[in-house]
Amino acid sequence: MDGDDDFGAELAASLDPDSWVWLPGVDYAAGWRVARRMADELNSLFATCGVDRLQLRAIADTDAHGGALVRLEGVLEGRMSLRYIAAHVRAESV
Repeated sequence: MDGDDDFGAELAASLDPDSWVWLPGVDYAAGWRVARRMADELNSLFATCGVDRLQLRAIADTDAHGGALVRLEGVLEGRMSLRYIAAHVRAESV
């Protein structure tokens, strides 16, 4: 799927040494793989709901301790789509 098509650019942006430094012995790849699977699932869900990937997408990442982290990145239209999806899920679950 597309959990991280532009991994190199995103990795470079997220590795700002002022935000955190890699810790020796931490398996960041394992956390990233978990996050990638979840990002792929979210991106598939967004696509199924008609949300354009250019408007909203999930991106795999890790936190400073190697834990899986998924970031949502998008423009205003994408955030509005997410709000619309959430409102419909809430309405159907009641």
